[in-house]
Amino acid sequence: MARSSKPSKMELLILSSLIRQPMHGYEIKMELQYKHVRLWAKADHGHLYATLTRLEKGGQITGAEVGADRRRTFTISDSGRARLLKGLEDLGRAEDSTHFDIDLFLSSSFALPQARVISLLAERRDGLVRQHAEAVEIQAGMSPYVPAVARLIIEHRVEHLQRELAFLDRVSEALRAQASWAPTLGQERIGDFIERTGAALENK
Repeated sequence: MARSSKPSKMELLILSSLIRQPMHGYEIKMELQYKHVRLWAKADHGHLYATLTRLEKGGQITGAEVGADRRRTFTISDSGRARLLKGLEDLGRAEDSTHFDIDLFLSSSFALPQARVISLLAERRDGLVRQHAEAVEIQAGMSPYVPAVARLIIEHRVEHLQRELAFLDRVSEALRAQASWAPTLGQERIGDFIERTGAALENK
């Protein structure tokens, strides 16, 4: 299978750690934990070692057993540096392509009873409140030890969760006030709807 030209999140995180200095796997994991990447990058630490293996096979990093403990230490290669820098260039200029799970849920929520949807949204809100409290706690704990850009990243996460809570409150209020509960198009066939309304379709 051809290798993707676009680095994964974990590849970018690993390569940006190794461009700073050679590290063994556990050091990289600690750095990712220090950065709280699960919180804002949705990067799973469980993919770390598989990604290291893939990067080494692809020649983006090299590994060697060094030191008294013979831990396998990884160094970024020239091709790894080029892959990281190209990935960052592309990421920096990219349009925002984030897709929110709540929007996917809402688009199909008619398949569930209205009361169940409202109940699920209440559960989701409880989870968001916990996530927000966690992010605020992390923000307070890490702020004295990180540069401005890292403080801004966690601040972005905190503000995002605040906006999601406000959005969820608006959604719940709107659904409670909705007298009828049906799919967006009702029972009308999509072709008939487009012909009748002339509604624009997404470009291919």
